[in-house]
Amino acid sequence: MAGIAEILKNLLNSLTDVGTIDILINILLATIMSFLIYLVYVKFGTSLSNRKHFGGSFLLVTVCTSLIIALIKSSIALSLGLVGALSIIRFRTAIKEPQELTYIFFCIAMGLGFGANERLITLASGFLVLAILLIVGILRKEKMEEVYNITIKTKKLGVEKIVSIVGEHCSRVDLRRFDQNDGTTSMLMFVEFDSYARLEKCVEVLNAADEKIRVSFVAARSLG
Repeated sequence: MAGIAEILKNLLNSLTDVGTIDILINILLATIMSFLIYLVYVKFGTSLSNRKHFGGSFLLVTVCTSLIIALIKSSIALSLGLVGALSIIRFRTAIKEPQELTYIFFCIAMGLGFGANERLITLASGFLVLAILLIVGILRKEKMEEVYNITIKTKKLGVEKIVSIVGEHCSRVDLRRFDQNDGTTSMLMFVEFDSYARLEKCVEVLNAADEKIRVSFVAARSLG
C-alpha cells in the first residue's frame, strides 16, 4: 500500500508541476488531431484492412501518449517506473501493412508533441502532414481505384497463370488464400482496378483461357 501511495503522490506532484489546465488543453488538442488523422486515414488510406476499425485506436494512442509524456517528463522516477510497467505489456495484434504503422507513428508523434507542451510546432507540423496527405489522396482519387474481393475456381489454369493474367490488368494484387482439391484450383485475392474497362478485360482474358472458369467479384470498399 505504501508503494501505491508513493506512486499516486508522485503523479499528483507531476500534475501540479506541469499544470492541470495545460494538460487538459493538450489532451483536447490531441483528441482533435487524432480525429482529423482518423478522417484522412479512412477517406484516403489504401490499406485493405478495416480502416474504420483500425482508425478507432488513433484516439487512445494519441491521448495516452500525450498524457504519459506530460506525467513523466519532469520525473525520472516515474519514467523508470513506466519502463518497468511497459516491459510486461505484450501486444499480440500484428501490423499487417506499412501504412497502418506509419499512421500509428503519426499519432504517437502528435501525442509526444502535445505531451511535451509544444503546441505550436506540433499543430503546425500536424496540419502540414495532413495537408500533404489530403493532396496526395485527392490526386489519387482522380482515378477510379476500386478494391474487389475476387474468387476464382478453375481446373485448367494454375496459380502462376491466374496471378499473371490478373496482375496484367489491375494495379494491385494481394493473394489471400489458395486451395487445390480434386484438380480444382480455388483462389481468393484482393485486387484493385483503376478503370472498369480493365476489370472487364481481365474477366474476358480469364474466360478465354478457361471457358469453364468461375470468377466472382465483390466490391471490398466496405472493408475500409
